[in-house]
Amino acid sequence: MINITKKYNVSPAQVVLRWAIQRGTAIIPKSKVKERLIENLNLSNFSLSNDEMISIDRLNKSRRFNDPGQFCLSGFKTFFPIYE
Repeated sequence: MINITKKYNVSPAQVVLRWAIQRGTAIIPKSKVKERLIENLNLSNFSLSNDEMISIDRLNKSRRFNDPGQFCLSGFKTFFPIYE
């Protein structure tokens, strides 16, 4: 990832946002910092190569950190997975 950020002179966040866009994922970046908001919108001046896309895809650990089903367990004493 560091090589990609240096190659395009962008932040890691921009690389991840660009990766998501190129794979067709809807993104909703959020920040209260004006400079980061501008940075988050500045994604059209570079595109990732197929090899770069694959290298980022390989970072996948098949973990989800925001599965509301996990929150159900503590809040409602039942597990209800939404990703099946």
